[in-house]
Amino acid sequence: MTTTPRVHWWIGLALLALGGLMAGVFLGPRRALAVIPRAPEDQNVLRVAYTQHLVPDPNRRSFPMAPGNQFILGLWEPLVECDPDTGEPLPAAAQSWEWSADRKVLTLKLRPDARWSNGDPVTAHDFVRGWSRLLRQTMAWAQNLFPLHNAEAYHRGQIKDLAAVGLHALDDLTLRLELDQIRSTLVAELADPLLAPLHASSAQVLADKAYFSNPAKLVTNGPFQLQSANDNGFRLQACPYYHGRTDVRLAGVQFIRTGSPSAAVLLLAAGAVDVVSPTPWEEMEMPTNRPVKRELELVLGVTTIDFNVTRGPLRDVRVRQALALALDRNSPVEKFNPGRMTPAWSMVPDMPGRPGLQLLKENADEARRLLAAAGYSGGKGFPVLDLSLPLWETSDPYPATWTEQWYRELGVKTHLVYEPGPVRSKRMTAEGDYDVFYGTLLATVPDAGDLMSGYLWPSEYSVNKWSDKEVVRLLTAANTKTGAEHLALLEKAERLIMAAVPSVPVMFEQRQSLLADEVRGWYQDPLARQSLRRLWLEPGPLHSNPNPDPRL
Repeated sequence: MTTTPRVHWWIGLALLALGGLMAGVFLGPRRALAVIPRAPEDQNVLRVAYTQHLVPDPNRRSFPMAPGNQFILGLWEPLVECDPDTGEPLPAAAQSWEWSADRKVLTLKLRPDARWSNGDPVTAHDFVRGWSRLLRQTMAWAQNLFPLHNAEAYHRGQIKDLAAVGLHALDDLTLRLELDQIRSTLVAELADPLLAPLHASSAQVLADKAYFSNPAKLVTNGPFQLQSANDNGFRLQACPYYHGRTDVRLAGVQFIRTGSPSAAVLLLAAGAVDVVSPTPWEEMEMPTNRPVKRELELVLGVTTIDFNVTRGPLRDVRVRQALALALDRNSPVEKFNPGRMTPAWSMVPDMPGRPGLQLLKENADEARRLLAAAGYSGGKGFPVLDLSLPLWETSDPYPATWTEQWYRELGVKTHLVYEPGPVRSKRMTAEGDYDVFYGTLLATVPDAGDLMSGYLWPSEYSVNKWSDKEVVRLLTAANTKTGAEHLALLEKAERLIMAAVPSVPVMFEQRQSLLADEVRGWYQDPLARQSLRRLWLEPGPLHSNPNPDPRL
């Protein structure tokens, strides 16, 4: 029997009271609010807040990443997951894998005990079904499969026959993936929530949104299954057919939609939710005695200033080095985003199994010396640099800050122009009419090579038009190695890139999460893919937090 999903009365009450609560918190005197006790049916249920739209579809990416990933990975299990400490791939739906001698064919063996939430066996055909559906989605999602032979051509409609794609179910428990080029990170890439399998019935259920009226119709293979769904959120319950069910300590998970990140924090304070990730960075005082933990983790990405090395003085490595040396990262970060952003001294931040390197420095005197050696003492004779930015970035204070530093320290002027997307795209791609590019690069796997993979492209396809044969050789060789050899080759490549300075890393970002004190098992993940099956609750008495964090 299917029942109509209901939001607990106390969640509804908390949501209705948010307006008055926020007014009391921010306008009235600070006082501790009573914490809503956990309902009996929620004694072992983790409650996760989210602000933007969630859809229980593994072939669509949800933002913000953390709750979207946790939601999908609660319902679905990809072939592998990445070790929280090392970033190395671990068995999940696949129990083992093996590369061919030329490392262009990967054969995976699935768990024989893997089951769907209705008891059906999980097969290799289910992965082919899910991935072929992904290839028919937008390129932003489908491109995760482009390393497979003919996958991009199939996505573009140039090939109609799925059998021509390097994706084959050899039997119920054997999946074979064929590549055009060696790609050592492929196994880790298979942990992406987008690469989940799909039951034969699920595509239609997702299309019809039948899971709202009958949640059991949505058949999934993860540690949890859908129990109820409505516009206010989703409730999951532990799946009795999951192969690792004895290790799942939560009875369920409730995803609760809130109006804003600030509202989510207030629900956490009121005892209505247990996890808010990510959270706003503006200072908030918790109007409650509920003990709350603050967790920080580096996002696996980097904000860079990229130079078009085919343009004017930017051809000269001394000029690029001078521009890199003249930047003061710490002061703007402390002014605009203290805690959230951190200075970047190389392309790759700290990540599991691989600490970040410090390859750049700041030295305005050396910057002026290099610029003078290149023939532009005090910026005399240096042309105005052109930096095109999208219209939505007008509120970002950093581009103007970096370029003002160049003028103050070196006498180098920069023209910032904010343009509509189509105009900017034409300028950047078709015409190549720019000197400087500013943006953020995000990785999809916990591997340093992913953030440097753009340097494998031919120079005409990269934003900085820069290519180096030795860097290509090192990155290509790294793709054939694992472990210490892989890391050593990547470090050599990163050192060469930073010496040539086609790009200047300026900032890394930190993600902030707030957790109720009773949440256990939380771990740092630079890709925000914390697995809910690793978490549990240990309820304790409500008391004042002995170490309150004023920046919540």
